[in-house]
Amino acid sequence: MIEPVPELPPNLPRDVARWLEMAEARAYGDAYAAVGELPGNPLGASTAVIGGGIAHALTILDYFFFNRVIGLGVEQPATRADVADAAAFFRNLGLTQTAIHVAPGAQPPELPMWLAAEGYKQGGRWVKVWHDLRDIAAPSAALRIERIGPESATTFGEVCLAAFEMPDAVGALVTATVGRPGWSHYLGFDGDEPVSVAALRVDGGVAWLGYGGTLESHRGRGWQTAMLLRRLLDARTAGCRLAVTETGEETEKDPVNHSYRNMVRTGFRLGYARRNWYTE
Repeated sequence: MIEPVPELPPNLPRDVARWLEMAEARAYGDAYAAVGELPGNPLGASTAVIGGGIAHALTILDYFFFNRVIGLGVEQPATRADVADAAAFFRNLGLTQTAIHVAPGAQPPELPMWLAAEGYKQGGRWVKVWHDLRDIAAPSAALRIERIGPESATTFGEVCLAAFEMPDAVGALVTATVGRPGWSHYLGFDGDEPVSVAALRVDGGVAWLGYGGTLESHRGRGWQTAMLLRRLLDARTAGCRLAVTETGEETEKDPVNHSYRNMVRTGFRLGYARRNWYTE
């Protein structure tokens, strides 16, 4: 039995719920626009606004993480035609492994049934978390974090790809936003060696935190906590009232998500767990 879209948690402000989805959607939409503006659009980047959500795709890589729709039914109620358009967006690009996220409170409740009719299957969930920026601890002074510009984009990309074990083919996606308005990128250094990365995008007084990763050789030393705190402080300095991000859900099969625990440790609050719908 396919269950309808769950209700929003009663204690979650609706403005926060909206930005939990739309800050991520807009960040990826802008990143894909940036890489699509490169000469020849080397990754085959494409975006579209569908049902108030934002679809983004890379034709160079048929894998769901890089081909998703975020925010469907959040800004406005989606229609059956919107769901068909989302499926067709990917199908017309020749992509078979795609994902559409359905957040609690998305409208209408029939969204899961419509997705199933388009061949999407219910998958796991990601947790969406938020921080109101009123109380932020200082990052460890023992860890050197530098905010970087385009001159360090290549290094940022190399560390990011290694930390996340992403294919070299998506390197341009990682680096295209370095120096782009609204974005800030960071490198963490062990001596002179870059070992950790993170990014921040500011939009409408809300900060989205992404690309937070550390080389395997330097994990467990506090880098991600420090990177989170640095970005939260910079977001507040930039005038943001709210910061949001996402990570995988802890389950019986995967009971420990260190990223999630770092987020909670730095003051993030759980908004909800968002269901992912996949094709394969």
